[in-house]
Amino acid sequence: MSVVAFAVMFAGFVIGIVARYVFNAPISWTNELCVVAYVWIVFWTSDILIKERQHIVFDVIYGLFPPRSRRVLAIFVTLSLAVVFLAALPGTFDYILFLRNRHSTLLHLPMQFVFGSFLIFLVTVVVSALRRLWQLLRPGWEQHI
Repeated sequence: MSVVAFAVMFAGFVIGIVARYVFNAPISWTNELCVVAYVWIVFWTSDILIKERQHIVFDVIYGLFPPRSRRVLAIFVTLSLAVVFLAALPGTFDYILFLRNRHSTLLHLPMQFVFGSFLIFLVTVVVSALRRLWQLLRPGWEQHI
């Protein structure tokens, strides 16, 4: 999915550049295509493709704690993340339903499609957080810190 979105974004970018600077005939819809593809790339890869261990973290203070304290911190942070994202689900779902009759300006894409990636992102973050909590509460938790 990300490869397709990157290809779509790149193709839209190249078409826009060529149209503007080679043919001197700017095309507006290429910018909208790039924006929609970028939104999907960001939310699709943020939790679905890139796992937590691959994200950039600032763990200078976290690394000062012994393993058991890091476990407690990891459980707290992961639980907090799950609760916040879970709380955002109903409002996000309601907003996406509100967008059912709206379309993007130039490409006339359904706005539910454009913002649907965020709903998928929220669900996967909650599922990943619950999975990580399960791992942190079981024997062998040391591997997941």
